[in-house]
Amino acid sequence: ARHEFCNYPQFLQKLSLTLGLCRVLPSTEHFCNLCTSILPINVLSFGKPVLKQRSNSICCVQIPIVGGLLAKVNPDLADNGFLRFIWHQEKNNITLVTEIAGNYQPALAGSTVPIPYWRKVLYSSTQRLFHEYVMRRYHGFVLKEFDKQCLDNPY
Repeated sequence: ARHEFCNYPQFLQKLSLTLGLCRVLPSTEHFCNLCTSILPINVLSFGKPVLKQRSNSICCVQIPIVGGLLAKVNPDLADNGFLRFIWHQEKNNITLVTEIAGNYQPALAGSTVPIPYWRKVLYSSTQRLFHEYVMRRYHGFVLKEFDKQCLDNPY
């Protein structure tokens, strides 16, 4: 599972997911950049994935969000948010949990507090919906890979 979590940025360029509109490029400054295929626009920049220890978790990987058009980055902060992927275990149940954590702030939301109504509507009708769609597909992908690993190594 750790491998699938660390390769989340590469999952984002799947043709069936983004219709070829996105590609992931390696970066000398960051781990990788999610860019548009048509214009050279950096949508999101990711830092190097980090394996974390958490109680009740089998595996926890965090991928820092370090820049890009969709992320509002504050250079004064060490943490501008990250994606967290966790295989959480409680008794006999194993759950896949994904979350955006830390100080991530979507650029569409702006920097004023409270967030203006029109920005909430813009974010809710675009980036939020796309994020939900991508994560639903990603969960399916990871669970399918997990099932394959369990079938290949039953004990």
